[in-house]
Amino acid sequence: MDAVVAGISYSIKDYLPSQTVRYGGAIQVFMSDRQLTNTKRWLRERRSQRIELNAPVVLHRPPKEGPLFSERTQTLVVNAHGALMALAEKVAPKQRLLMQNIDSGEQKECRVVYVEKEPTGPNKVAVEFTQPAPSFWRIAYPPADWTAST
Repeated sequence: MDAVVAGISYSIKDYLPSQTVRYGGAIQVFMSDRQLTNTKRWLRERRSQRIELNAPVVLHRPPKEGPLFSERTQTLVVNAHGALMALAEKVAPKQRLLMQNIDSGEQKECRVVYVEKEPTGPNKVAVEFTQPAPSFWRIAYPPADWTAST
């Protein structure tokens, strides 16, 4: 299927990895079977379902891991294995931290698994618990895979 833009002919197939279909003058794009398979495999491989939850937490750096710090923040997303949050303090992947749930007072050791540097404001930091901790978030009705994954 070709398109003409500003007098130049383009083949849409050259630019879209997905299947394209012309229907009623409009072009519809469908994900290829391969893309769907990759998405399904990714969902199957996730250890536990994610939930958007703004839980207040305090993160501490243990003395062995570098300069001490304590920062209060809120989670953006949680699961039985960890959380994603915005953090102003500079941390690095594999670094060990202690996370305290402010509501319950419970504290768990975790490690940084991902840091997304933001151009302005705090970075997004993903941490995972050293051991799965589905009850850490105090969710009354957690997803079924939270208890199956521990």
